[in-house]
Amino acid sequence: MSETNLDLKLLMVFVDVVDAGSFTAAANLRDTDVAYISRQIKKLEQGLGSVLFNRSTRSLSLTSLGNATYQDACKIKALSQNIVESANLEQETIQGTVRVTCGYYLGRRYVFPVLEKISDQFSKLTIEFELNDDQVDLIKQRFDLSLRVWKPRDTNLVAQKLHSFSFKLVATPSFIAQYGVPQSLDDLSSLPSVLYARQEHSNKQFSYYDSEGVIRSHRLESNLLLSDAELIVQSVLRGSRYGIFPTFMIQEHLESGELIELLPEIEIASDEGIYLVYPTKTKTKAVELVIDELKRQISFA
Repeated sequence: MSETNLDLKLLMVFVDVVDAGSFTAAANLRDTDVAYISRQIKKLEQGLGSVLFNRSTRSLSLTSLGNATYQDACKIKALSQNIVESANLEQETIQGTVRVTCGYYLGRRYVFPVLEKISDQFSKLTIEFELNDDQVDLIKQRFDLSLRVWKPRDTNLVAQKLHSFSFKLVATPSFIAQYGVPQSLDDLSSLPSVLYARQEHSNKQFSYYDSEGVIRSHRLESNLLLSDAELIVQSVLRGSRYGIFPTFMIQEHLESGELIELLPEIEIASDEGIYLVYPTKTKTKAVELVIDELKRQISFA
């Protein structure tokens, strides 16, 4: 049996048999029956291709391979116990309060599921999570970290890009059936749309590359401006308006066919990204944990 295929559970049964002195005693120790213990040892021996015990009606002794295997298995058992103890110790030492803020869409869909898992795992850690689409002053409002779709200019903040994205113009098949397929950006001006607008952030105007690779600017107009990204998605999905979105917000709808990209030949120019933002001050172990878990678990694929 190769090391990669070795079942550690079988090894632990083997250790218990040796320590207990018999199959019966090991079965009592594990609160199971002798037949189960016998089957587990047989599986281990078959995998190793050799017997581990010299069996007789009166005694049970180890073969030379059995003795060597027992010594190594005891080391593995001790190592696994150390790992568990270290994990338990870390859970006990991770404590305090971590304050997190995020926009509504990112927060509901991507951030909260991760924070909830962290909270379940670390009972002494308190997580305060505030959803807010405004540009929050992390330092003034005493937040430890944030996820945002823009890069902060404040030099007192660290910004790590988690994901780059582009924008797409999209509509439903029913919208296209009603209004036809637009052939140019100018065609969009006569079509109903819904746009994002909140304080200094808006998607009413965007840049794109023309056929010669020159960056141009285009302005969209709409009589419906919303500050909630999820509402805009739902509005477009109802089929009466088109919209412009970051790809991560609509990818699943494009793949399902609920939405169709308009003017796919036009490349919208964007260096936008989703950033994990936090103050440059020294971080506590709790804050470092939350940052690491968000970076590890969040996927925008």
